[in-house]
Amino acid sequence: MKEAGYKNSEHMTIKKKFFRMIYLGIKEYQDPYYQGIPEQIAFYFILSIFPSIVLLTQLLGVFNLSIDLMQNWFEKNFSSEAMSFLNKIFEFHPQTTTNFFLILMAIWAASRIQFILLRVLNYSYSDGQEFGNFWLDRLRSMMAVVVTVIAMVFIVIVLGYGELVLEFLATRLQINSKVDWIWTFLRWPIAGALYFFIIFLNYYMLPKCKLKARSVVPGTIFCAVGMLVVTIFYSRYTTRAVTNNILYGSMASLSILMFWLYFISWVFVLGIILNKVWADMKDQ
Repeated sequence: MKEAGYKNSEHMTIKKKFFRMIYLGIKEYQDPYYQGIPEQIAFYFILSIFPSIVLLTQLLGVFNLSIDLMQNWFEKNFSSEAMSFLNKIFEFHPQTTTNFFLILMAIWAASRIQFILLRVLNYSYSDGQEFGNFWLDRLRSMMAVVVTVIAMVFIVIVLGYGELVLEFLATRLQINSKVDWIWTFLRWPIAGALYFFIIFLNYYMLPKCKLKARSVVPGTIFCAVGMLVVTIFYSRYTTRAVTNNILYGSMASLSILMFWLYFISWVFVLGIILNKVWADMKDQ
Protein backbone atom coordinates (compact mmCIF):
# COMPACT_ATOMS: atom_id res chain seq x y z
CA MET A 1 0.00 0.00 0.00
CA LYS A 2 2.81 2.37 0.85
CA GLU A 3 4.57 1.63 -2.46
CA ALA A 4 1.34 2.19 -4.38
CA GLY A 5 0.77 5.48 -2.54
CA TYR A 6 4.35 6.55 -3.23
CA LYS A 7 4.03 5.79 -6.95
CA ASN A 8 0.70 7.62 -7.10
CA SER A 9 2.14 10.71 -5.40
CA GLU A 10 5.17 10.59 -7.70
CA HIS A 11 2.86 10.38 -10.72
CA MET A 12 0.88 13.39 -9.45
CA THR A 13 4.12 15.31 -8.92
CA ILE A 14 5.20 14.68 -12.52
CA LYS A 15 1.73 15.65 -13.71
CA LYS A 16 1.82 18.87 -11.68
CA LYS A 17 5.29 19.69 -13.03
CA PHE A 18 4.07 19.13 -16.59
CA PHE A 19 1.11 21.48 -16.19
CA ARG A 20 3.34 23.93 -14.33
CA MET A 21 5.69 24.00 -17.33
CA ILE A 22 2.77 24.64 -19.68
CA TYR A 23 1.58 27.49 -17.45
CA LEU A 24 5.05 29.06 -17.26
CA GLY A 25 5.52 28.63 -21.02
CA ILE A 26 2.26 30.43 -21.80
CA LYS A 27 3.13 33.15 -19.30
CA GLU A 28 6.58 33.56 -20.87
CA TYR A 29 5.17 33.74 -24.40
CA GLN A 30 2.71 36.45 -23.32
CA ASP A 31 5.67 38.78 -22.83
CA PRO A 32 5.20 41.60 -25.41
CA TYR A 33 8.82 41.11 -26.51
CA TYR A 34 7.99 37.78 -28.15
CA GLN A 35 5.13 39.24 -30.18
CA GLY A 36 6.40 39.49 -33.73
CA ILE A 37 9.67 37.65 -33.04
CA PRO A 38 8.78 34.65 -35.29
CA GLU A 39 8.06 37.09 -38.12
CA GLN A 40 11.43 38.80 -37.59
CA ILE A 41 13.24 35.46 -37.57
CA ALA A 42 11.44 34.41 -40.77
CA PHE A 43 12.46 37.71 -42.39
CA TYR A 44 16.11 37.25 -41.45
CA PHE A 45 15.81 33.62 -42.57
CA ILE A 46 15.06 34.89 -46.08
CA LEU A 47 17.97 37.33 -45.97
CA SER A 48 20.30 34.56 -44.79
CA ILE A 49 19.31 31.83 -47.27
CA PHE A 50 21.35 32.96 -50.26
CA PRO A 51 24.54 33.92 -48.34
CA SER A 52 24.34 30.53 -46.60
CA ILE A 53 24.05 28.79 -49.98
CA VAL A 54 27.12 30.70 -51.18
CA LEU A 55 29.07 29.54 -48.12
CA LEU A 56 27.94 25.94 -48.60
CA THR A 57 28.83 25.84 -52.29
CA GLN A 58 32.25 27.39 -51.68
CA LEU A 59 33.07 25.02 -48.83
CA LEU A 60 31.82 22.00 -50.77
CA GLY A 61 33.97 23.13 -53.69
CA VAL A 62 37.06 23.13 -51.47
CA PHE A 63 36.51 19.42 -50.78
CA ASN A 64 35.42 18.71 -54.39
CA LEU A 65 32.03 17.57 -53.13
CA SER A 66 28.91 17.47 -55.28
CA ILE A 67 26.01 19.81 -54.56
CA ASP A 68 23.50 17.64 -56.46
CA LEU A 69 21.76 16.56 -53.24
CA MET A 70 21.12 20.17 -52.26
CA GLN A 71 20.10 21.16 -55.80
CA ASN A 72 17.59 18.30 -56.03
CA TRP A 73 15.92 19.37 -52.79
CA PHE A 74 15.63 22.98 -53.95
CA GLU A 75 14.23 21.89 -57.32
CA LYS A 76 11.48 19.90 -55.58
CA ASN A 77 10.50 22.65 -53.15
CA PHE A 78 11.18 25.94 -54.97
CA SER A 79 9.58 27.52 -58.01
CA SER A 80 11.27 27.59 -61.42
CA GLU A 81 11.85 31.36 -61.10
CA ALA A 82 13.67 30.90 -57.79
CA MET A 83 15.69 27.98 -59.19
CA SER A 84 16.88 30.07 -62.14
CA PHE A 85 18.43 32.47 -59.63
CA LEU A 86 19.74 29.70 -57.36
CA ASN A 87 21.42 27.91 -60.26
CA LYS A 88 23.48 31.04 -60.90
CA ILE A 89 24.68 30.85 -57.29
CA PHE A 90 25.47 27.14 -57.63
CA GLU A 91 27.47 27.78 -60.81
CA PHE A 92 29.32 30.81 -59.43
CA HIS A 93 33.09 30.38 -59.07
CA PRO A 94 34.84 33.53 -57.81
CA GLN A 95 38.46 34.36 -58.45
CA THR A 96 40.98 33.57 -55.75
CA THR A 97 41.63 37.25 -55.01
CA THR A 98 37.95 37.97 -54.35
CA ASN A 99 37.09 34.63 -52.76
CA PHE A 100 38.16 35.67 -49.24
CA PHE A 101 36.15 38.89 -49.30
CA LEU A 102 33.14 37.08 -50.75
CA ILE A 103 33.21 34.48 -47.98
CA LEU A 104 33.62 37.17 -45.29
CA MET A 105 30.66 39.14 -46.67
CA ALA A 106 28.60 35.95 -46.95
CA ILE A 107 29.35 35.05 -43.31
CA TRP A 108 28.34 38.55 -42.22
CA ALA A 109 25.10 38.39 -44.20
CA ALA A 110 24.26 34.81 -43.20
CA SER A 111 24.80 35.59 -39.51
CA ARG A 112 21.69 37.77 -39.38
CA ILE A 113 19.52 34.82 -38.44
CA GLN A 114 21.94 33.77 -35.66
CA PHE A 115 22.13 37.37 -34.47
CA ILE A 116 18.38 37.72 -33.93
CA LEU A 117 18.28 34.29 -32.26
CA LEU A 118 21.16 35.35 -30.01
CA ARG A 119 19.27 38.48 -28.95
CA VAL A 120 16.13 36.48 -28.19
CA LEU A 121 18.13 33.91 -26.18
CA ASN A 122 19.91 36.62 -24.17
CA TYR A 123 16.59 38.32 -23.43
CA SER A 124 14.98 35.05 -22.33
CA TYR A 125 17.75 33.84 -20.02
CA SER A 126 18.29 37.26 -18.42
CA ASP A 127 14.56 37.97 -17.91
CA GLY A 128 14.77 40.94 -20.24
CA GLN A 129 17.80 42.54 -18.57
CA GLU A 130 20.64 41.63 -20.94
CA PHE A 131 21.12 42.22 -24.67
CA GLY A 132 24.91 42.35 -24.86
CA ASN A 133 27.31 44.37 -26.97
CA PHE A 134 26.33 44.66 -30.64
CA TRP A 135 29.76 43.89 -32.11
CA LEU A 136 30.52 41.04 -29.71
CA ASP A 137 27.11 39.53 -30.40
CA ARG A 138 27.69 39.93 -34.12
CA LEU A 139 31.06 38.19 -33.85
CA ARG A 140 29.52 35.37 -31.82
CA SER A 141 26.76 34.94 -34.42
CA MET A 142 29.35 34.82 -37.23
CA MET A 143 31.24 32.08 -35.39
CA ALA A 144 27.97 30.18 -34.98
CA VAL A 145 27.34 30.45 -38.75
CA VAL A 146 30.78 29.03 -39.54
CA VAL A 147 30.24 26.08 -37.18
CA THR A 148 26.73 25.49 -38.58
CA VAL A 149 27.91 25.51 -42.20
CA ILE A 150 30.79 23.13 -41.41
CA ALA A 151 28.32 20.78 -39.71
CA MET A 152 26.01 20.95 -42.75
CA VAL A 153 28.92 20.13 -45.05
CA PHE A 154 29.70 17.16 -42.82
CA ILE A 155 26.09 15.99 -43.27
CA VAL A 156 26.52 16.17 -47.05
CA ILE A 157 29.75 14.18 -46.74
CA VAL A 158 28.00 11.54 -44.63
CA LEU A 159 25.05 11.22 -47.02
CA GLY A 160 27.13 11.30 -50.18
CA TYR A 161 30.35 9.53 -49.28
CA GLY A 162 29.61 7.66 -46.06
CA GLU A 163 29.36 4.30 -47.81
CA LEU A 164 32.78 4.75 -49.44
CA VAL A 165 34.30 5.62 -46.06
CA LEU A 166 32.61 2.58 -44.52
CA GLU A 167 33.97 0.34 -47.29
CA PHE A 168 37.47 1.71 -46.72
CA LEU A 169 37.23 1.03 -42.98
CA ALA A 170 35.80 -2.45 -43.59
CA THR A 171 38.73 -3.27 -45.89
CA ARG A 172 41.28 -2.01 -43.38
CA LEU A 173 39.64 -3.82 -40.46
CA GLN A 174 39.07 -6.93 -42.60
CA ILE A 175 35.32 -7.01 -41.98
CA ASN A 176 33.44 -9.29 -44.38
CA SER A 177 29.94 -7.98 -43.64
CA LYS A 178 27.91 -6.36 -46.40
CA VAL A 179 28.74 -2.67 -46.20
CA ASP A 180 25.67 -1.52 -48.16
CA TRP A 181 23.39 -3.35 -45.71
CA ILE A 182 25.13 -1.72 -42.74
CA TRP A 183 25.03 1.70 -44.41
CA THR A 184 21.29 1.40 -45.07
CA PHE A 185 20.70 1.31 -41.31
CA LEU A 186 23.39 3.84 -40.33
CA ARG A 187 22.93 6.53 -42.98
CA TRP A 188 19.84 8.36 -41.76
CA PRO A 189 20.41 7.92 -37.99
CA ILE A 190 23.84 9.54 -38.40
CA ALA A 191 22.40 12.35 -40.53
CA GLY A 192 19.60 12.80 -37.97
CA ALA A 193 22.10 12.98 -35.12
CA LEU A 194 24.07 15.65 -36.99
CA TYR A 195 20.86 17.58 -37.70
CA PHE A 196 20.05 17.45 -33.97
CA PHE A 197 23.62 18.57 -33.21
CA ILE A 198 23.28 21.67 -35.43
CA ILE A 199 20.15 22.82 -33.57
CA PHE A 200 21.78 21.97 -30.24
CA LEU A 201 24.83 24.09 -31.09
CA ASN A 202 22.71 27.15 -31.84
CA TYR A 203 20.82 26.84 -28.56
CA TYR A 204 24.01 26.19 -26.61
CA MET A 205 26.58 28.49 -28.25
CA LEU A 206 24.57 31.65 -28.88
CA PRO A 207 23.47 32.74 -25.36
CA LYS A 208 25.86 34.99 -23.48
CA CYS A 209 25.29 33.16 -20.20
CA LYS A 210 26.91 29.81 -19.51
CA LEU A 211 24.51 26.91 -19.86
CA LYS A 212 24.72 23.24 -19.04
CA ALA A 213 24.52 21.12 -22.17
CA ARG A 214 21.63 19.05 -20.84
CA SER A 215 19.58 22.17 -20.09
CA VAL A 216 19.04 22.86 -23.81
CA VAL A 217 18.20 19.27 -24.77
CA PRO A 218 14.39 19.55 -24.26
CA GLY A 219 14.09 22.58 -26.54
CA THR A 220 16.45 21.00 -29.05
CA ILE A 221 14.32 17.84 -29.25
CA PHE A 222 11.14 19.90 -29.59
CA CYS A 223 12.68 22.12 -32.28
CA ALA A 224 14.19 19.22 -34.23
CA VAL A 225 10.92 17.27 -34.29
CA GLY A 226 8.83 20.38 -34.92
CA MET A 227 10.96 21.54 -37.86
CA LEU A 228 10.79 18.05 -39.38
CA VAL A 229 6.98 17.99 -39.07
CA VAL A 230 6.64 21.47 -40.60
CA THR A 231 9.02 20.57 -43.45
CA ILE A 232 7.16 17.31 -44.16
CA PHE A 233 3.87 19.20 -44.43
CA TYR A 234 5.58 21.82 -46.62
CA SER A 235 7.01 19.18 -48.96
CA ARG A 236 3.66 17.37 -49.18
CA TYR A 237 1.83 20.60 -49.93
CA THR A 238 4.29 21.78 -52.58
CA THR A 239 3.87 18.50 -54.49
CA ARG A 240 0.10 19.07 -54.58
CA ALA A 241 0.21 22.79 -55.35
CA VAL A 242 0.47 22.43 -59.13
CA THR A 243 -3.05 23.80 -59.62
CA ASN A 244 -2.27 26.87 -57.53
CA ASN A 245 0.90 27.47 -59.55
CA ILE A 246 -1.12 27.38 -62.77
CA LEU A 247 -3.71 29.83 -61.43
CA TYR A 248 -1.51 32.23 -59.47
CA GLY A 249 1.98 31.64 -60.86
CA SER A 250 5.06 31.95 -58.65
CA MET A 251 3.11 33.93 -56.03
CA ALA A 252 1.63 30.66 -54.70
CA SER A 253 5.09 29.10 -54.22
CA LEU A 254 6.35 32.27 -52.54
CA SER A 255 3.39 32.35 -50.15
CA ILE A 256 3.91 28.69 -49.22
CA LEU A 257 7.62 29.32 -48.66
CA MET A 258 6.83 32.27 -46.38
CA PHE A 259 4.45 30.16 -44.30
CA TRP A 260 7.08 27.41 -44.04
CA LEU A 261 9.73 29.85 -42.78
CA TYR A 262 7.25 31.43 -40.36
CA PHE A 263 6.24 28.12 -38.79
CA ILE A 264 9.90 27.02 -38.52
CA SER A 265 10.70 30.32 -36.78
CA TRP A 266 7.72 29.85 -34.48
CA VAL A 267 8.95 26.36 -33.55
CA PHE A 268 12.43 27.73 -32.85
CA VAL A 269 11.02 30.39 -30.50
CA LEU A 270 8.92 27.77 -28.69
CA GLY A 271 12.11 25.72 -28.26
CA ILE A 272 13.79 28.73 -26.63
CA ILE A 273 10.84 29.21 -24.27
CA LEU A 274 10.83 25.49 -23.42
CA ASN A 275 14.52 25.61 -22.49
CA LYS A 276 13.93 28.73 -20.37
CA VAL A 277 10.97 27.14 -18.55
CA TRP A 278 12.96 23.92 -18.07
CA ALA A 279 15.83 25.89 -16.52
CA ASP A 280 13.43 27.78 -14.23
CA MET A 281 11.82 24.52 -13.08
CA LYS A 282 15.25 23.07 -12.27
CA ASP A 283 16.14 26.14 -10.19
CA GLN A 284 12.99 25.88 -8.09
